[in-house]
Amino acid sequence: MIKAVIFDYGGTLAESNTSWNDVSEKAVECLSLDGIDVKAIDFQNAIMDTVEWRRTIHTEGREADSHEFFNHALGILGHSAGRDATDELEMYVYEAGETEWLADLDALLPSLSENYKIALLSNAWLEAPRQTLRDKGYGRWFDVMVCSYDIKISKPDPRIFQHTLNLLEVDASEAVMVGDSIKADIEGAINAGLEAIWVDDEGTGEWKGHTVKNISELPEMLKKI
Repeated sequence: MIKAVIFDYGGTLAESNTSWNDVSEKAVECLSLDGIDVKAIDFQNAIMDTVEWRRTIHTEGREADSHEFFNHALGILGHSAGRDATDELEMYVYEAGETEWLADLDALLPSLSENYKIALLSNAWLEAPRQTLRDKGYGRWFDVMVCSYDIKISKPDPRIFQHTLNLLEVDASEAVMVGDSIKADIEGAINAGLEAIWVDDEGTGEWKGHTVKNISELPEMLKKI
């Protein structure tokens, strides 16, 4: 019997876009106060390189937090920064983000919460997924919200799924993972012993298991599991 529904964030609940140009312009001003002199375009290019580096460490099941992320970028430019500075840079990323919600969560989350525990499990190196949900008022429907930087482990590593299950106080057989990534969300969940529902918004049919085009279809799909 399914007792908990675990949601991925990006591509499942929402799509977020960040203006890295805006972040970089503010970042150089912030960093200059610590004696770190970099150009905005160089910082932005280093961030893009760091995004690729983060993808590579995911293959090892690792995750960076914002302090490590920004210092990797700054290291490319021959610098490093303290946590106060990187915390401020993280705030700029959050402020520069634009969020598009992919379903009517005002209706979906209260409905699901009547029958299931609800969790967030996001591969994230910063607080933005949780903060965005809280700011919108959706956070109150989540019993647990986990970002991969919390424990420095990323999906599809089974350990982060187990960590989330422990917080929810349910067994793997009692939970379903809902996400748009076949590798990180679907295969990761199945390997950890959970059920999985793939959000295939383009109707590609790449996976033959439980599938929805939009998470608004979840209540009906959950009745079939």
